[in-house]
Amino acid sequence: MREPERIKHPPKVTVLLAIFNGGTALQTQLDSYLQQDLKPHLVLASDDGSCDGSTDCFDLFAQRARTAGIACQQFQGPQRGGTANFLHLLAQADTSSDYVALSDQDDVWLPDKLEAATQMLAPHAAGPALLGSRSWEWDSECDHRRLSRPVPPPHDFRHALVQNFAGGNTMVLNRAALVLIQRALPRIKDAAVHDWWLYQLISGAGGTVLLDPTPRLLYRQHGGNQIGANSSLRSKLRRFGAMLNGTYRHWNDLNIAALEPNIGLLTPDSQNILTRFIRERQGPLRRRLNMLRQTGLHRKGALNQASLWLAALLNKL
Repeated sequence: MREPERIKHPPKVTVLLAIFNGGTALQTQLDSYLQQDLKPHLVLASDDGSCDGSTDCFDLFAQRARTAGIACQQFQGPQRGGTANFLHLLAQADTSSDYVALSDQDDVWLPDKLEAATQMLAPHAAGPALLGSRSWEWDSECDHRRLSRPVPPPHDFRHALVQNFAGGNTMVLNRAALVLIQRALPRIKDAAVHDWWLYQLISGAGGTVLLDPTPRLLYRQHGGNQIGANSSLRSKLRRFGAMLNGTYRHWNDLNIAALEPNIGLLTPDSQNILTRFIRERQGPLRRRLNMLRQTGLHRKGALNQASLWLAALLNKL
């Protein structure tokens, strides 16, 4: 495999950090920014109403970061949950940055995360590009690590419409992707999950979607994860249950409500797929099954693909 082109200058990277009662884990994540081989030039933090001292923790970090040449800014979030908080951050991000990295408050970034991301994205500057990576699913109490599941290509709209490809905490966007997102944001009120919507929008608009097979962060696992890892049998059963109890259909409702007002930003092929999915996902059984077969919509992995067809059979799309 050809080595990715190296950047010709130190790029400007903005980190978007969503905070809500980060507790003691927040400090560890903030410290990992300072340990980056390529340090961010700006950290934007949106606090969603913390009452545990997280805002003070970030303010103290900002003082230390200033000596390392990192600017910091903190503002109030919309207080409507993690997805809304990240969408709020994306709307605030400055498009003069070369790259934007999304960050959860309780992970630990490995030192090469930002440098590797910018090198992989650099050849794709001509259009919107999104990078996700695998991660170490991390139990911090016993320091046990498990590599997140692989998601084989293609990473395209036929996949994105029905399944995400990487955790939002691993995602890095180039400038063209941020410009595209900020064009779309004023027309949406919500999304099922911010990272899934980013994948749908960028792939649907004909952008480049990359998955780095090398883990670049420790993804802390705990009861407060919005989604959590998808490697254990328990997590797979939980997602399978979401297919059967109507949660997955609700997520599709939210995603459609975020995509349909922005259909003009999508390629003609993506427009046709989205239009047909909207029209036929809750139609008669034969039309639902024909739609899946003819559009090529798919989820990665045999069990995930089987659950998609089962959702179609049970009218849960």
